Amino acid sequence: MTRHRVINSLSYLSILFLPVLFPLIVWALTGDDPEIHRPAGQAFWVQLLPTIMGLIFLITLAVSGFYMDNLVHSGWLAIVLLAVLVLVALGSYLYALVRGIMYLVSE
Repeated sequence: MTRHRVINSLSYLSILFLPVLFPLIVWALTGDDPEIHRPAGQAFWVQLLPTIMGLIFLITLAVSGFYMDNLVHSGWLAIVLLAVLVLVALGSYLYALVRGIMYLVSE
């Protein structure tokens, strides 16, 4: 693992410069080397999770808007979903930074 620690670290730290795309490229090109392939896949899904959740929450809010007859309830739902999304995105961001630094520091 020490041999590939820079590329593994860059897969996670790419959240700073090229999120989702860099780990996807590394994941697609390193199918024969599991020491790089697995961390790149994990970094890809960690960075893609907030986007997927954001789309699900947007669809949920749109569908609930059709069925809720009170605009206040729909507004509160939007605030709660946005708060959850912010927490997940912040957690994903911090997790990617910590994992990237751990790969660089490990020997």
